[in-house]
Amino acid sequence: MQRILCYLIFVLTLFIVSCRQNSQVELVDHPERTHSEETSQLVMTRHQLEHIQIGTEPAESLSVEVPLSLPARVALNERATAHITARLTGRVETVLRVAGERVRKGEVLLEMFSQEFLNMQSEFVLAEERLKRTPVEDPDRGTANAIYESARNKLSVVGLIDTEIETLADNHKPLRLLPVRSPLAGTLLQGELRAGEFVHLGKEFFRIADLRRLWVVADVFEHDISLISEGLRGEVTVSPYPSETFRAVLTIIYDVVDERSRTVKTRFDVENRSGKLKPEMFATVSVRARFGGKSLKVPSGAVMRSQGKSFVFVALNDTTFEKREVNVGFETTTYAEIVSGLSTGDIVVSKGTFYLKSELAKSSFVEEE
Repeated sequence: MQRILCYLIFVLTLFIVSCRQNSQVELVDHPERTHSEETSQLVMTRHQLEHIQIGTEPAESLSVEVPLSLPARVALNERATAHITARLTGRVETVLRVAGERVRKGEVLLEMFSQEFLNMQSEFVLAEERLKRTPVEDPDRGTANAIYESARNKLSVVGLIDTEIETLADNHKPLRLLPVRSPLAGTLLQGELRAGEFVHLGKEFFRIADLRRLWVVADVFEHDISLISEGLRGEVTVSPYPSETFRAVLTIIYDVVDERSRTVKTRFDVENRSGKLKPEMFATVSVRARFGGKSLKVPSGAVMRSQGKSFVFVALNDTTFEKREVNVGFETTTYAEIVSGLSTGDIVVSKGTFYLKSELAKSSFVEEE
């Protein structure tokens, strides 16, 4: 009896060990499906598609406009701005124009007395008389002519015009006062002169600017710099004239990024013949930039994101959709640039993407079970 019992126990032990080995083999041969292996394709029924209103569009190579609204400030055109300074030491005798007034190019702004100016005129008269007395064939003719030209140039540098110099050469009567003229047409911005004021060489009389041509300095965010280039046209608006625009052209993009605002300064040239734009006004520059050139783009609504990755759904046929990972470049509210992951002509889902995403997640969990 004991022998039979021992035999039965031995057989039962072999059976249990055999079952365990078979179970391990099954585990090895049929590992569980994990969530990381979720399917990338989704097949929908006609009934489902009728209720979710799927919208599709082809991936196309497009050049897309990007509207940018740039905060800006109206500034003086430094190329149309000048400082009017004393070219000799002397005394202001007459002030004919004051700050704030508009003047013409060449208009006399003030007159000053200068002993140096009188001496220059005398030097010129003597040089002119010597040149006249020296015959053309005389060896000293070249020297006499050089002295004459030097004296004439001095008068021109301090502010006399050609007709005044010719008159002096003809009648030998020096001018008592030196006229100070405007080098350009514009508005006198600064100047607090008084008659009788003694001035030294280099004293600033006025600052003048042609306000018909101004600059508008606009800020462009760092990530938008690739969208703009010199020559881009824009429209300037200011709050006093909200319904009026002023045409502008981008002439320079500065080389430095502001470390606080992360913006780059740009400069637009703008015509201001109406005089409505004033330096230091706050302004807005509206431009329509372009991004990506003729690059592959899809509607922005087609791009989905999950766990730091971007993807779209590509329609393989009327009922089958494939989740495809893509690399996205520049984006606007309308279009997204696709760097890789799609080809021209691929049909992407632009409407109903959230529904497809949820359905794909459901099918993945079903397979996981």
